[in-house]
Order: sequence, then structure tokens, then C-alpha cells
Amino acid sequence: MSSEQDKKNENTSQTIQLVVFSVGREQYGVEIEKVQEVIRMGTIKKLPRSPNFVLGVMNLRGNIIPIIGLREKFGMESRDYNEFTRIIVVNNNGKLAGMVVDEVNRVIQVSVENIEQNPEMVSHETKTLVKGIARYGEEVIILVELDYLVYSVEEVHSETFSSNP
Repeated sequence: MSSEQDKKNENTSQTIQLVVFSVGREQYGVEIEKVQEVIRMGTIKKLPRSPNFVLGVMNLRGNIIPIIGLREKFGMESRDYNEFTRIIVVNNNGKLAGMVVDEVNRVIQVSVENIEQNPEMVSHETKTLVKGIARYGEEVIILVELDYLVYSVEEVHSETFSSNP
């Protein structure tokens, strides 16, 4: 086999694992290596003067982590939490944050060949929230861009704690 054929075979066998979750009617995914854990809803303390998507902070075994409402961040209507609501705790470059989702569905493996970058026609705002699109059989799973989510929360934290009232 030629080295070109080896590389081609390597690419076809490369997969990533995604934690798939629902927000509204859509399915989203995040790389499993970024997920620290999935927890049930707990006590969230609201931060003053924070945007609506920052639901507050939570004490997770001695770590104070920001909690992001993905419904609010994605411009969807808020809804009451239920027995399926979860917080996905992500670790993005050493920064912890929790994402409130309607339901965590499953963990899947997707070939890297089935992941596409954002289409050219999507807005800049969408590109900051969406990393790409994964095809899984007949399903389409939207990959969440954690860099922007965690960065935007860090920005809010520094404004909240450094601003004068």
C-alpha cells in the first residue's frame, strides 16, 4: 500500500466521540474530552448585572463555576426545568463552565469525514456559537463552539466583578 493510501485509510478511520444533547427541538454535540461531567440541576446563585444567558454560578465540589443557559444564549424562550434538565460541565482549556440543556441524549462516535465546517451563508454570530455540523446516519448534530461560550462568560465575570455599581 502506498503512503498516500495509508493516509487516506487513517482519515477514514478517525472518529471523535460526542456527547449529544437537546436544546429545544435541535440536537447539539460537544466533544467528550471537553466534558468533565453531567449533573442534575442544583442551586444556581444569580449574579447581579449579568446577561440573561449567564444564569449565575454554582459551587461544584469547592469550585465556583459559571452556569450558561443554552436556551437563552441561543435566543430561545426559557422554560421550567424538569427531570430531564441537566448541566454539562465542560473544561475548555482549563476553564470550567456549566451548560444547562434540556436533555442529555447519548454518546456517539462520528467519523471526522462526517463533520463539516459552517456553511458560508451563516452569520458571524452563528459561527461564534457553532463549530460545525456532524452527520450521524440521517441525523444532523450541531457542534457547539466552546471557545466562544467560555470566553463570553469570562468576559462577563470580569465586567461584573470589576465594574463600579
